[in-house]
Amino acid sequence: MNPAVEMHAMYHLRAAHEPVREYALFDRVQADVGPELSPHTFLDVMERLMTQGHVHMSIEHDALATDPEPFSPRYYRVTD
Repeated sequence: MNPAVEMHAMYHLRAAHEPVREYALFDRVQADVGPELSPHTFLDVMERLMTQGHVHMSIEHDALATDPEPFSPRYYRVTD
């Protein structure tokens, strides 16, 4: 559990008022939390938020996968 990452991710999703691409959200949250935030920790937090029903994820199957590993053309939005 990483409450700071959860808090910043939810803040940026709410502030966007639209779905946010996974890598862009990671970049914003890492800017707030610090460079020690790893992509895998971020993805674990997002998985937890989805499991809890706070966030919905959709995949853009037709988008170019230009994001660095382990990111994909996934988009997150707030559900609550």
